[in-house]
Amino acid sequence: MATRRELPPDVAAALDRYPAARDRFAAMPVQGQNDWLAWIDRSRGQRGRARRIDEAIRRLSPPTTVQEEIVEPAGPPAPSRAWWVWLLLLLLLVVAGLLLWYFLSRGPAKTTVPAVVGLRSSDAAARLHAAHLNDSPTTGASTKPAGVVFAQQPGAGTQLNQNQTVTISISSGRTGRPVPNVTGLPEAQATTQLTARGFKVQIRHHAGTRPKGLVFAQQPVAGLTAVKGTTVTLNVSTGIQPVTVPSVVGQTQGAAVTQLTKLGLKSQLKNVASAQPAGRVVAQKPPSGTKVNKGSTIALNVSSGTSSGTTTVQTTKTTTTTTTTTATTATRAPVPSVVGLAITSGLRRLNAAGFNPTVSYVSSTQPEGQIVRQNPTSGSASPGSVVAVAISTGPNPAQAATVPDVVGQDQTSASNAITQAGLKPLVLLRKTKDQTQNGNVIDEQPAAGTSIPGGSYVAIFVGQFSG
Repeated sequence: MATRRELPPDVAAALDRYPAARDRFAAMPVQGQNDWLAWIDRSRGQRGRARRIDEAIRRLSPPTTVQEEIVEPAGPPAPSRAWWVWLLLLLLLVVAGLLLWYFLSRGPAKTTVPAVVGLRSSDAAARLHAAHLNDSPTTGASTKPAGVVFAQQPGAGTQLNQNQTVTISISSGRTGRPVPNVTGLPEAQATTQLTARGFKVQIRHHAGTRPKGLVFAQQPVAGLTAVKGTTVTLNVSTGIQPVTVPSVVGQTQGAAVTQLTKLGLKSQLKNVASAQPAGRVVAQKPPSGTKVNKGSTIALNVSSGTSSGTTTVQTTKTTTTTTTTTATTATRAPVPSVVGLAITSGLRRLNAAGFNPTVSYVSSTQPEGQIVRQNPTSGSASPGSVVAVAISTGPNPAQAATVPDVVGQDQTSASNAITQAGLKPLVLLRKTKDQTQNGNVIDEQPAAGTSIPGGSYVAIFVGQFSG
């Protein structure tokens, strides 16, 4: 049985002021009275206690109108549950914030680029769309059949955001065609085969050991793919055994002419000022080792034994000798010093100064490709004079390669031939009065047939018509 609590003074005073409320309180069971007193005791502060006492008096007082239903006095209000509502709202806010952070941190949805090379364009586009990607088609020539994808960007396996674009290159069909092999065929038959396939033909006749009229080389080489209308250059044998130009530098004029004549070559003499004894050959063109047709002319610079004066030009043929003397004022230019320079820089400097450099590769401990000697080393000389330069092969030269014969070829064909021989072309322009030489190689250094280390430079002098 519950024990009645003693009324606190402030509660007793409030009940005394309201007899009706006091009577109803007194009529309540002991447990009900204790519940009211416990509810009042749970208030916070004096003001809170006073408010709860006032609320208790109001609830314990009988209704003031007859219309109000007469009920037994209720117990104290149930403890407040408002904090549960606020806690639930706070929990919902936290969950909402976590969900928002999760979706924002994930970024756009990713997808993997599929492989579409080799597919028809429509199939490739469908596969990209299935991966939630867009396609951007472009058209280009390739070896693939027309309408087939031959390239894609980005490549297969790349991670992209959904709805990004992949560029696909669609083949427009094979526009190139392989160059046929016509080496060894007669000139007419080779020309017919090439023109039937849509190629143009350029014929170059060269002395050789092959029978007359047979093609012994072609450019581009067989098997390469070329577009319709490409010019194929054919080297056709003249059937004449080529002659190797001997070295006559250092010989007397008479001995040099005699040696050349015995080989079926002509001589063109030009007197130049030189420190060498008069009548001594100081330079020749083309250089020794060059293969030329029988009857070709070899230009010889012969020392006049003076540093200035007149220039005498003599032309000697194999059967008769005609001497023409023209008095002109000799022009001279300083010979650049190129020792220590790289072959590319040295030859360009000599060529720009108007001299004709000749090249030989020599064994040396100097770096590969460096000029180690030149002749003449200094002073002045007539423009067009020969300046011999020696190039270092380096301490560990590569395996030897043979310089191909490219004289008479156009610049592109000559460069390709040198590259295919395992060497590097160095293109230098040289002025010419012969319009037929414009754009064609008129000299190469070292000479054709020379063995030099693989990867070395071969200088080709391309004619530039000056009118």
